[in-house]
Amino acid sequence: RVHRSVLNACFDRCSGKEFGSEGDALFAVFSKRADALTCAVDAQRRIEGYAWPEGARLRVRIGVTTGPARISGGEYVGVPVHEAARVCAAAHGGQILCSADLDEPVEVHPPEGTFRDLGAYHLRGIAEPRRLLQLSVPDLDQDFPPPREALRQGGSRVTIWRREDPTHARRATGGAEEPVIVALDGSVLEGGVQVEVRRASSGADGAFRLIVRCDGRVEEEFDGLTVGGATDAAAIVNAHSRFVRIADV
Repeated sequence: RVHRSVLNACFDRCSGKEFGSEGDALFAVFSKRADALTCAVDAQRRIEGYAWPEGARLRVRIGVTTGPARISGGEYVGVPVHEAARVCAAAHGGQILCSADLDEPVEVHPPEGTFRDLGAYHLRGIAEPRRLLQLSVPDLDQDFPPPREALRQGGSRVTIWRREDPTHARRATGGAEEPVIVALDGSVLEGGVQVEVRRASSGADGAFRLIVRCDGRVEEEFDGLTVGGATDAAAIVNAHSRFVRIADV
């Protein structure tokens, strides 16, 4: 209730209008891009600064995009509406992501802060890649993992899946040139968990696949990883694995 109230107040202050919701997500439309960006910054500040009970910290993902839309049956429809949802899904809690045309420069600067160009990504359900820009403001978080549910243009898609949550961390070691794999808390893995490094099913030369087994059963698989590059093993595994991470040594 408070989350919706805070965001709707931000929409009103910035001449925006809520036009729909989906679960916890709210959609708003603005006639000016600058108003939408101002609202995004205002919303993040107010959500971050609210005194949530029991010391909780609520984080929201915000996606901003532009383009022509029309009203059908009292609702806004069109590719930009779908794109806004996909851009929002790619963001992390506390992050503001914006889309930009690949063949046109960004002509409208944010009212405060700066745009950080994250590169071009394929978003689920959208045929062409989209450049993603992060709106960075000094008093808000600025460092986030790579975009969620998005594939960098030119990269290989990484398969990540689990059968059930692991109950304990175990041990695995690799060769001299393989990534160093440790438990989430930094301790060395031990016991019935095995981590195997194989050649990737597809991808660039040198790409590999990381298989995590618990008592002989596959629990996680990461395919198409690289050391550095668009599918950097540390960035992907550390962001998604429940019980292993790749550490710098």
